[in-house]
Amino acid sequence: MNKHTLGCALVVLAALLLVGAATAADDKKDNKDANPFEAYEKAAQPGPEHKRLEAMAGSWDFTMKMWMEPGKDALEAKGTAERRMVLGGRFLHEEVKSEMFGKPFTGNGITGYDNSQKKYVGAWVDSMSTGISQSVGTADAAGKVLTFTREDFDPAEGKKVKGRDVLTFVSDDKHTMESYKVGADGKEFKVMEITFTRSKSTKPSVK
Repeated sequence: MNKHTLGCALVVLAALLLVGAATAADDKKDNKDANPFEAYEKAAQPGPEHKRLEAMAGSWDFTMKMWMEPGKDALEAKGTAERRMVLGGRFLHEEVKSEMFGKPFTGNGITGYDNSQKKYVGAWVDSMSTGISQSVGTADAAGKVLTFTREDFDPAEGKKVKGRDVLTFVSDDKHTMESYKVGADGKEFKVMEITFTRSKSTKPSVK
């Protein structure tokens, strides 16, 4: 390559760089003029996944079975759940009341669908713990089964334990929740099974 050819190549390269810089500046200007909260507003809009959660709003009665260890007899309990949509239909809030081991039990949960992650998200607190259980879930193709995974600290084992919750929509007036955890042997076993039935016809409440 002679000096003349090299000089032409450098001129062309410089021109391309200038065009690229000008284009980037225009793009930056366009982005600056655009609504900076557009992405946030889009992510905040309730969608069909939130409607799926809304189907669980109302008053519910439930029966529950719990297994402390694999192969052991199940402990049984009954209770109620009051659920309502909050924050403009973005989250489902629930309050559960029952009796555990002869003592009153109360739990509160919040479940939503994170448009940004494209996953269901949940948090749970109750009167038998001082921790907050957080979970992330996905739905099957039909939207009838939601599967959540979590990792909670187990006081009995003194460490975090992986768990899985499977919510199955049987009908608008019935759904089930099955909970599993990984035991000390590394194998998963069922620890809880709950059947919810709508106690009365209630119109979903959105606040």
